[in-house]
Amino acid sequence: MQILHSSTRRQHGAAALIVVLVLLFAMGLVATFANRNLLFEQRSSANQYRSTQAFEAAEAGIEWALAQLNANQRIGADCRPSADPAATSFRSRHLLIAANTGVATPTTWTHAGAPTPLQASCTRAGDGWSCSCPAQRLPNLPAPTSATPAAAFTVQFAPAVKPGVVRLVANGCTSLAGACLTGSTGRADASARIEVTLGLVAGLRTAPAATVTTRAGFDAGSAALGLHNADPSTGIAVHAGGVIDAALARLTPPAGAPTTGLLVAHDAALAALPADRFFASYFGVDRAAWQAQPAVTRLSCTSDCATLLGEAIAAAADAALIHVDGDLVLAGPVTLGSPQRPVAIVVTGTAQFDGAVGLNGLLYAASLRWNSTAGAAFVRGALISEGGYQGNGAPELVYDPLVLDTLRHTSGSFARVNGSWRDF
Repeated sequence: MQILHSSTRRQHGAAALIVVLVLLFAMGLVATFANRNLLFEQRSSANQYRSTQAFEAAEAGIEWALAQLNANQRIGADCRPSADPAATSFRSRHLLIAANTGVATPTTWTHAGAPTPLQASCTRAGDGWSCSCPAQRLPNLPAPTSATPAAAFTVQFAPAVKPGVVRLVANGCTSLAGACLTGSTGRADASARIEVTLGLVAGLRTAPAATVTTRAGFDAGSAALGLHNADPSTGIAVHAGGVIDAALARLTPPAGAPTTGLLVAHDAALAALPADRFFASYFGVDRAAWQAQPAVTRLSCTSDCATLLGEAIAAAADAALIHVDGDLVLAGPVTLGSPQRPVAIVVTGTAQFDGAVGLNGLLYAASLRWNSTAGAAFVRGALISEGGYQGNGAPELVYDPLVLDTLRHTSGSFARVNGSWRDF
């Protein structure tokens, strides 16, 4: 009986051992499976993090390039503002915009024997970004010294089918390599590509048809001012909602046309047009929206504004847009803008010129006065008044369609076209 009892205990012990081993094996399988899931989640999270970082870098490239396009300032090779008068803006460096049509094409340079769109690149360095905006080569950025990979992006432009529109392409990467560094043999952990279409909100939407346009009258008295419009598509020197008094004006019509059609007075529809609609008919937006554009410089002058206005125009790398709060008083000699870089000035009050004031561009004001024009006083472009024109000065007022086309097609601010965003 004792022997039988010992055998039974040994059988029970073996069964318990088998059960323990089975449980241990099952626990091992559970632990292995759980660890496998944990590794998968870790890798998936790391991939998602890198993918998101590359995507956000590409989005940052889009916003950075848009801001640079709308900053009317000269930049150096490091993309920062430059005091070098020979430096160009980001817009004129990367885009060729035809002043007569508004067609925008990317600037190209010869790389490896083929025309290549100019690129700009930035990489994260410490607490900020380091950028490269070359004029005739690939971006040149040093690799980050930190062991931690730093995000980077590269931007370039592509042509669009419509005038005033351009496509912007941004490649974002987790490091300065791969798609973010042309010619790189390295590989970024992740990259993303985004494309948007940008449209130009022009500084001048519609050019006036006349050298001088006034909702009220035009009173030049006995001044022998010059009123010239040789453009056959417009052919109007003064378009007024009221009386035109310019008996001694020297008139220049289009070739072969009579001078009788140069002066158009008593336009009831023009006189009845509300001021806000009058403004929007030329600029395409209301005054508040126009002056809020990134490309517009706002000034307020308490006396002669020649110095402040000259400084603002000189600081602009391309055609300048200026909004003057209150009156604008200018005493010559002073010349504003040039045929290649004209200026559009919007004045909420009266624009009063005395002496040899020259303007290449467009002036819009609540009312206009021009007196004592001893010397070279002129306008090449157009004048617009919500009220009237008065003065005893004799400036040469010349309608210049090329100057106005430059303002229509090259000045203003770029904005995203709705529905154009694409990722790849």
